[in-house]
Amino acid sequence: MKEEIETTPDKKGNDSMESISPLPRHSLHKVIAEQEFIEPLKDNARPFFEVAGIVLDEKVKVSTRFFFNITNEAEKLQSFLDDYGARLNKKWYYFTELIASIRNFAVAAFELSHILNRYGDYFYTEEDDSLHDFLDHAKEVIEFINKIQRNLIKEALEELSRNGCDIGEIDVAPYRSQDDSKAYKLPNDIMLEEYKTSESRIMRIAETYRKMAVNIHREKYGNRPEPEELAKMIPSRLNETKVKVLENTLHSIQSEYDTHVRQTYFERITPELAKLRAGIAVPMHLLEMARWIIHFYERHENEIQVDESRNRIAQIVNKNEVLKLLSHFAFYYAHMFVMEHKPIAEKIMTMFVRKSEIELPIPKPAGFHARPAYYVTLVVEEHGTDVFMFLGKRKFDARSVLDLLEAGGLAADEELETVIFEGDERTLADLKILAESNYCEDENIPKELNYIRVARNIMT
Repeated sequence: MKEEIETTPDKKGNDSMESISPLPRHSLHKVIAEQEFIEPLKDNARPFFEVAGIVLDEKVKVSTRFFFNITNEAEKLQSFLDDYGARLNKKWYYFTELIASIRNFAVAAFELSHILNRYGDYFYTEEDDSLHDFLDHAKEVIEFINKIQRNLIKEALEELSRNGCDIGEIDVAPYRSQDDSKAYKLPNDIMLEEYKTSESRIMRIAETYRKMAVNIHREKYGNRPEPEELAKMIPSRLNETKVKVLENTLHSIQSEYDTHVRQTYFERITPELAKLRAGIAVPMHLLEMARWIIHFYERHENEIQVDESRNRIAQIVNKNEVLKLLSHFAFYYAHMFVMEHKPIAEKIMTMFVRKSEIELPIPKPAGFHARPAYYVTLVVEEHGTDVFMFLGKRKFDARSVLDLLEAGGLAADEELETVIFEGDERTLADLKILAESNYCEDENIPKELNYIRVARNIMT
């Protein structure tokens, strides 16, 4: 049944579309006066501000525990506000959006703080300038988010007062930083000796991670676009949903790793596995951080929703600073960590591949010059494991165009018609298809190797 609508006649006596408003629907809830909402709001808002008030003191060094607590209290207050329909009320809509914004940034800060709190566990043997840069930048970002939180919390308190809700003097909850406790750990003495993980499962984890790394790189998450450029990409090319897909992919990889690989004997004797685990966890938390920030941006800072609430929040939180937080920090470092760990995933894959060798013809008529050599490297790169070309006892890396060009020159000098490739059976199968098409010298790429066309177009 269509919903009836009321219209108001315009000056000519016609129904004006501008004045169309739906008839109120019957509700199972009792509609109360806004004044009746004040007292229950006081009771429910006070616990939130007792926690949130901690960050108003700029001298207090907050950590993961604080971000967890303020997120928890914000969720409870949001639930209360939704129960009363505050999001659909003109007077309290803005306050509701302020609390939601505080929660968004609290979750983002929690994810980053979690990384900093566990950093020694992830990279206990690493000494790298890029890691130090990340740590320094992360601490700056935490302070920046705290500044945003302070401004939003102050505005929320003022909005309560403007709407006639006086919660009195806030008794700020006592706070003790947990920083001192993170330097201490119980002995790591558990090993699942009875659990035998399979090589195929480890191979699948590494392969899935590598494919995700390739996608992140192709989508140019590490390019650090300026705020104006990034704003044009949201939401058509980049949005909360796309970030969540990447985050979920990493979460699935981590879940499978923790269930079937962590603390096993295989992990103890294969250091690359523990390194890969760090390369899964850190970008996963960075992407979750990014998801909450981009959620805030899509809701409050872009041009999708234009209303008074959006305009007022935009005056408190600088849009360009939020975009820079995404492009110059969360996305950039997620890309950096993934790409730094991609070779580790490939090394693990190489350890577990089923190696074989195949004899293939040399491209006609010009041998391994630039085009066929390049296409060979694209096939090898697609699969991510080591493949080598052999000319007699000489060994050449099939990932390297320069190596293949050198091999091609030697093959021409010796008037060879075939060469030997050694590596993963799946990679060799694709190289066989490539060779059967004369290494695509005529630019006709077999449908089985369509990824060559994709990779070639990206490179050009």
